[in-house]
Amino acid sequence: MVSVCATCKGLQKRLHGLDGAQENGTDSMLWVSTSLPTLRSSASACRACALLLNGVLLHHDRFAGTDEDHVRVTAETFNAKPGAGRKAQEHLSVELRWKDADDRDECQDDQDEHIAGHADLKLEFFTDGDGQSPFSAIGPGRQMTENPLQSTAVARSRSLIKNCLDNHASCSRRGRPTTLPKRVLDVLAGGDDSKSIRLHESEYVREERRYEHGEYVALSHVWGLAKGIPKTTLATLQSHKKSIPYSTLPRAYQESVFLTRALGFRWLWIDSLCLVQDDVQEKLEDSLKMDEIFGNAFLTIAATSASDSSSQPLFPPKSQPFKIQATDNKGSLHKINVREQPSHYSFKAPFDGNAHMNEWELPFNMSEEANLHTPLLIRAWPYTERLLSPRVLHFTKSEMILECREGYQCECGRIDDSTYDSRPTDQVKQEFSKVVAETNNRPQPVNGNTGHNRMDSMTTQMASTNLSNGAQQDLHRKREEALQLWSYIITEYTARHLTYDSDRLVAIASIAKALSPTLQSGYIAGQWTFSTLGLLWYPNDAARSRRPKLTQGQNVPSWSWASVEGSPIFFDNTSAMDLACRASFGPKGKRASAWSPIMGEPVELSGAMAAEVVFHCSPPPSSSSPSSQPEHQVSYTLTKNGMAVDFTPDVVPPRGNDALQAGETLVCVLVSMTFRSSIVGLVLKPLGGNNTYRRVGRFECYECTPEGVEQEMSEDAEALFEHWFPDIRDMTQLDNYPQRTFTVV
Repeated sequence: MVSVCATCKGLQKRLHGLDGAQENGTDSMLWVSTSLPTLRSSASACRACALLLNGVLLHHDRFAGTDEDHVRVTAETFNAKPGAGRKAQEHLSVELRWKDADDRDECQDDQDEHIAGHADLKLEFFTDGDGQSPFSAIGPGRQMTENPLQSTAVARSRSLIKNCLDNHASCSRRGRPTTLPKRVLDVLAGGDDSKSIRLHESEYVREERRYEHGEYVALSHVWGLAKGIPKTTLATLQSHKKSIPYSTLPRAYQESVFLTRALGFRWLWIDSLCLVQDDVQEKLEDSLKMDEIFGNAFLTIAATSASDSSSQPLFPPKSQPFKIQATDNKGSLHKINVREQPSHYSFKAPFDGNAHMNEWELPFNMSEEANLHTPLLIRAWPYTERLLSPRVLHFTKSEMILECREGYQCECGRIDDSTYDSRPTDQVKQEFSKVVAETNNRPQPVNGNTGHNRMDSMTTQMASTNLSNGAQQDLHRKREEALQLWSYIITEYTARHLTYDSDRLVAIASIAKALSPTLQSGYIAGQWTFSTLGLLWYPNDAARSRRPKLTQGQNVPSWSWASVEGSPIFFDNTSAMDLACRASFGPKGKRASAWSPIMGEPVELSGAMAAEVVFHCSPPPSSSSPSSQPEHQVSYTLTKNGMAVDFTPDVVPPRGNDALQAGETLVCVLVSMTFRSSIVGLVLKPLGGNNTYRRVGRFECYECTPEGVEQEMSEDAEALFEHWFPDIRDMTQLDNYPQRTFTVV
């Protein structure tokens, strides 16, 4: 009688009770679930376990220093879906988990136990093409193109694009001629085989207020302060219109030129060459048109794995799979490939599950590993370029990934298939595209109203709208969804890096422009003027916050989220109760529909519930410099009439224009009550005369504590009202109480 390996069933379907064509009614079949020491022991007597062990140990550097008793190994294959054909995944997937080992039963060796959670390392074992395998659980694998300029790779990228055009309604451009940017590179200036390129200035059609029609490719890359990047300047403009020497282009640019030609396009847009870098006014104007430049591009090619395009290529070198020799029961040799499965990097969440966007932990995936392999995705400018582009072809260290308005495609075929990878994909681009696309079918504003100053305008209007007016209700719903999406985008955007602080509002302006028809609101310095709730932003980590370094003449007001750098910014966009706080934007509060994307002006903030409070720092700094005290030992509170509330300033420790002294009087303006049973407000610092203030923080009160009383004796947030605002007796009549107004700069 033949002995069957208890650990892996010999990786033979017939020994697992299957005949190779039989289905077991599930998406996958588990072959192995054991510890690494058990696999080592089994490998001495089983050829299949020896193969698995060999492949695992070839990647030992990934878990070096980890106690092997903590390393769990699982192996599974996937059943072909109906109609999968050649797309069927026939590899053997091997997963290793060793992190958070204390949360698992380390002694569990039950083969039926499939450990939950995303693996720390995923490997795949496969054969080449139709190569024979001594183990029926290991079949042909997906081949990754080594050089994107090879004919097979170009054909694959075209196939990805064609599938997008044929099957995605929101991505199709049939019958919609596109307009070239003001300047593009002509990559066919010297013919198909020539390396010559030149800068082409588009012909402007004055009657139609547009440049000439044409389809083009755009490049998204990191260059920042990189040296050696060729630039178009006022001095080189005329010479670049004649010819740009190919030898002066960095490798990433050269590869962009060849790929553009290979895909059949003539025009290529690269920022450093198509924007005149030392024409400050023109560069600013063009920078505010990124929605047109990237939005009209047929394709954006992204140097996603290059942290510096002056020295790194567009197409990063790819690691080749290890080849292991394995013998069958007759002693014949076979080659099995082993490689790390494409991880899909920052496009996938760092956790399993299919949670809705509202339940995600933001920023979506800024893990150290993801950032290491996809440095482009942690930059702010490329983030907006990615959102605005109809489709982006990412070049990573493992494969090509096409991201479009309706989803993702990749060479390995797994990125958007939960069967192979249950982690959710980043859907912000798809949600953004959906909101923008719906604008074309949007009803016009009632009575031409394009902006509202009421803080809770959406909530208030929804409550007062006649139910028969379905179109208006739908308008408010979409507007509310767009505002929530905007808050997600800003959180992701502010988690990313900018070379220049002065670009903070410039780089996001085109996103705001694209959402403007949906939100139907003024927009000033990053703030939609119809919603005072947008002022309730806060840095996720105030200890990392700083105020931006701006050039002369720039003004980012303290009330804008763009006035804080260094930490992702979060928002409070929903309100259970409007506390009669209003904001008026623009000169003298008369420009609610103003559009000032990169300049800020004072806000007139008025509220019925505004009170002078005293700032306390415990323990107080040991010197006049707040930064001399270790932050984790410092707590901040606001007090009035013996009632104290915890408070986190926007910048911790408070310094510079945000400097606060213990015992200093501040103003707290209550804005709303939330569905979390908390009270949220803004904290203002007086700047002297003329009733002028600057924001120094936002506070959220869940509970308040009488001074001198232990924390355990805290009272609910509502107790704050009677202590800080004893004159207000009826909360439902706040609009009728006297209002105080503050000019916030």
